[in-house]
Amino acid sequence: MEPLTSLDLVVADKQAIATDIVRLVLRHAEGQMLPDAEPGAHIALDLDGLVRRYSLLHTGPELDHYSIAVLRTAQSQGGSHFVHDQLAVGDKVRVLELAHEFALQPDAPHALLIGGGIGITPLLSMAEHLQQQGQSFALHQIVHDATRQWPLAPDLPAQTHIGRSSLDLPGLLAAQVPGSQVYVCGPAGLVGAVRAAAAQLGWAPGRVHSESFGAAADASDGPLRVTLVQSGLSIDMEPGQSLLDALLAAGAWTGYECRRGVCGACLTEVVSGTPIHRDSIAPALRGHAMCTCVSWAEGPELALNL
Repeated sequence: MEPLTSLDLVVADKQAIATDIVRLVLRHAEGQMLPDAEPGAHIALDLDGLVRRYSLLHTGPELDHYSIAVLRTAQSQGGSHFVHDQLAVGDKVRVLELAHEFALQPDAPHALLIGGGIGITPLLSMAEHLQQQGQSFALHQIVHDATRQWPLAPDLPAQTHIGRSSLDLPGLLAAQVPGSQVYVCGPAGLVGAVRAAAAQLGWAPGRVHSESFGAAADASDGPLRVTLVQSGLSIDMEPGQSLLDALLAAGAWTGYECRRGVCGACLTEVVSGTPIHRDSIAPALRGHAMCTCVSWAEGPELALNL
């Protein structure tokens, strides 16, 4: 499969499908076919200067469109608000990347798909593929309230749970056939709960595959002054802002990739201050480094080696 560098597409359709969720259909302006995508794939979009990643709802070969779902979030730094309030049918968007980081494992006897909120989206393409291939799977959707549930096809082996407490994760995992693979996408807390339940049952870590949103701002977060030691620049930040986005806007050089606190590309040395980790870095690093894409600090000041 050839890597995608960038691709200009047009918004062909935009529809509200649940509370605070819109679905976009993106097509090539000249009707050209789009690069093949595998189940679980996502694209990175340039949204008015912001880079945001969205899972594809449908995947496969010979695609004439990409479809994504976008949730409006209170902590949005502009991406979801731009899509909901400004992006219109006929507008152009640029796809910067097509990535396959959350992939189905071949030859598994059964796949258990667990999606929390908008995290259902990559699992929909997985379910579609598994159903087409006649493979065994079950899909579980967890939503905060009924108005936010994804409209699932009636022929899917799927269940919807209102609230995470309504799903017995240990019991669900214990009921799986030997060798089953679990795919979970959603808030970091859900991913952690699934991994913890699997560990308690003695499952090998490699049987649980995950994609996480990282973590949203906490109510206890306070304002933060971030000092970049190498450049001498100081940045004043409010809770809910992204450290990574602020660093990039200030011209600081820092790598990034997943924006979920998982890949470690934005890992930055902490010179002073106490990080609040919402990332997945190793415990040995937590005292002196942090992923700026999702983490915060106890404040009021944080100094980074940038």
